[in-house]
Amino acid sequence: MPTHSQLLANIANSMNSTGPRTEEGKAKARYNARRHGLTGQFYVMDDDDRQAYLTFETRLFSDLKPVGPCEEQLAVSIAQDHWRMNRAKGIEFNTMGLAHHENAGAIGADSAETETAVSHAQAWRSDNKAFANMALYELRLHRIIRQNRQDLNELQAKRQAAEAGAREEAELVLANELSKQPAQPIKEDSIQVHGAQQSGLIPTSLMGLENIQVNGFVFSIQTLYQEMAWKQTLAEARWYKSQNWNRTKQPPFALLQFPKAA
Repeated sequence: MPTHSQLLANIANSMNSTGPRTEEGKAKARYNARRHGLTGQFYVMDDDDRQAYLTFETRLFSDLKPVGPCEEQLAVSIAQDHWRMNRAKGIEFNTMGLAHHENAGAIGADSAETETAVSHAQAWRSDNKAFANMALYELRLHRIIRQNRQDLNELQAKRQAAEAGAREEAELVLANELSKQPAQPIKEDSIQVHGAQQSGLIPTSLMGLENIQVNGFVFSIQTLYQEMAWKQTLAEARWYKSQNWNRTKQPPFALLQFPKAA
């Protein structure tokens, strides 16, 4: 272990470090390896490419909606492979552009369009194996992405099914408590259903509780009441519609006393 004096000397020396000063040094530093926040892997890219990739990944994440480390890892793999596929397509286009640049003025075609077509054909004919490898590379990426998407969909389906089951149990518990008496009026902590301020009764056994946990899932009691009240309203409306809105009849199910709009 370094001594206290050595630590102070190291700190003093570090104060003299200003990083690259020349334009060449600064240019090299721009391509230093950068660590990806989720995977810990290193990627060498300039600032523009790094920002473009992070934006690309963020947009895919918002669409894939991963939850937990396993789903996030699959989402990262999917984003990276899509980025690699886009990069492969860019390399193919750039290869054609390079051939057109190298053959500029040497083909002697009667039009610019013909010259471009000829230079592209020459690029393919001179190294068609490279283009074939690109196609094979893209095909493999397609397969990997498809497999990862399938794995991600299966993980999410299991999680969503488990969450739906836990939510159903939580709603059943709350419905059972709502059917009990006595109950206390809701005052300060009133419930809102679809933006409307509510007043009504809340079971004594649930007073002071904000969340309910079932099978590892935590649900907001207020949110569950909102959803349960809306479901009951829809169920009641559908039943009365089937009865031609005959209000003299009663639904074949008991209506819970959810908070009513003030």
